[in-house]
Amino acid sequence: MNAARAALLAAGSRVLISDDAGRERTGGELAGRVDRLAGALAERGLAGGRIGLWHGNSIAAVEASLAVEWLGATRVPVDPGATPSEAASIWKAAGTDAVLVDREHAGGDALLHDDDEPLTGPPVPPEPEVPSDRTLLLYPRAVRSGELMAVPISYGNWEATMAANTSLYRDGGYGPGFGPDESFLTVQHVMHGTGLVGTFPFLRMGLPQVIVRRFDADAVLDLLRSGTVTSTMMVTGMVTRLAAAARSRPGGPGPLRRLLYGGAPLSPADLRDAVRTLGDVLVQIYGRLEGGWPLTVLDQADHRAAAEGDTSRAGSCGRPVAAAGELRLGPSGEIRVRSPMVVAEYADADGWCSLGDLGRLEDGYLHLRGRLDRMINTGYHVYPQEIEDAIRGVPGVADVLVRGEPDERHGEAVVAHLVARGDASPRPLVARVDAELRSRFARYKVPRRYQVAGSLPEE
Repeated sequence: MNAARAALLAAGSRVLISDDAGRERTGGELAGRVDRLAGALAERGLAGGRIGLWHGNSIAAVEASLAVEWLGATRVPVDPGATPSEAASIWKAAGTDAVLVDREHAGGDALLHDDDEPLTGPPVPPEPEVPSDRTLLLYPRAVRSGELMAVPISYGNWEATMAANTSLYRDGGYGPGFGPDESFLTVQHVMHGTGLVGTFPFLRMGLPQVIVRRFDADAVLDLLRSGTVTSTMMVTGMVTRLAAAARSRPGGPGPLRRLLYGGAPLSPADLRDAVRTLGDVLVQIYGRLEGGWPLTVLDQADHRAAAEGDTSRAGSCGRPVAAAGELRLGPSGEIRVRSPMVVAEYADADGWCSLGDLGRLEDGYLHLRGRLDRMINTGYHVYPQEIEDAIRGVPGVADVLVRGEPDERHGEAVVAHLVARGDASPRPLVARVDAELRSRFARYKVPRRYQVAGSLPEE
C-alpha cells in the first residue's frame, strides 16, 4: 500500500492536519478526500499525466499534492505568489494536461479544489506500483525562450527523501527529544523545502501538523506559545523576523524543540541574537533539490557553540548526515553527492551529482564559498538570466546585469544594474522596470535594489 495513505488510515480518527482558520482533518477524513479528488482527476483522464498545481498554503494544497501521487502522475507546482502570466508560461513549457487551483487562483479552464469547495469523484486509491524512475515532482526554476528549467524528482527520489527525513527526526539528527507528542508547523509553502523536510514526512509518521496560509511573525509567535507546536521549518529571513517579534514580546517560543531553517546561513550577529531570544531550537539544513534535502545539518548544540564563539562552526552549514549518503569535494572544491535522493538527470555514470556550490570542510563541518554559476540564493533560488531577459525588453534599457549581493536579512539580495538608453531618466526607468517585473514574476524574483550607471560592474 502507498506509504502516505497507509499512515493516514492508521491515524484513523486522530486529527492530523489543521489550519489557522479552524479547519481540521483526521487521518481518515484526509485519506477519503484525497481518494475522491484522485477519482475526479482520473475521470478526466489524468492518471499518469502532468498536473499543474497553484494553491496557497492550505489543507487543500496538501490534498492536491497527494492526489497526484495517488494517480502515479506528475505534479508541476507554481509558487502562490507567481503572476498569472508566469504560471501560464511554466505550465505551457511543462506540457501540463490540466491545472488544479484554489479559489484565490481560479480562472480559465483550471479545475477548482479548495478547502471549502472540494473537487470530488468516485474514490480511487493509489496506483499500486509506480515505477521508481517516473517523475513525481517537476519543480520549476525558470522559463527561458519557452524552455522550462526544472528539477524532475522521481518517485524513488521522493521516497528516499521521506525516509531520510523521518530518520533524522526519529534518530535525533534534528535534535534530541523527538517523541509521540510532536506537532509540526507548516509556515513556508509546501511546494518548497518545508514540504520535503516537514509537511509530508510528518504525514508519513502519522503525526499532526498545523498549516498557516501566510507567514506573519507575531501570529506565528502566538501559535508557538499556544503550546502545541514542537517543530517547524522556515527560510532564514523568517527566523530573523520571528526573533525580532520575540524580542519585543518576551516569553520564548513555547514548547518548540526544533526550528529548521535553510536557504542561507544566519549572519553571526543574527545567529547570536536568535539563540539568545529563541533558545536552543535552531537547526540549519543545507541541501539541493537535485542532490537531496538535507545533505548537512547544523544542530542545536552547534548553534549554541557558534553563538558562544566557536569559529569552526560559525558560518558553517553543518556536518554531512549519513541519511544523505556520500558527500565529497571535487578538485575545484565543488560539492558532490551520491545517494538515492540524487536526481538521475543530474548524476554522472557513477551516480555522483555536482551541485554547483563550492565548499570547504573544516573539522568535519561544511562551509560554502560561492557558486560556479550565477544562481542567486535569497532563501529561494533565482536565476538572473530569466530576469535579465525581461528587463531588456523594457524601453529605455541599454544593458543590464542581475546578480546576488550581500544582504543582512536574506544573505543575498537580487540586485539589478541598469544602463540607460539615450536620455532615459534613471528614476522613471527604474519605476518602469520594477512595474514590468512585478507584473511578470513572483515577488521573490523581483530585485530588491536597482542601480543605474553609465556601464555595468564586473561580474
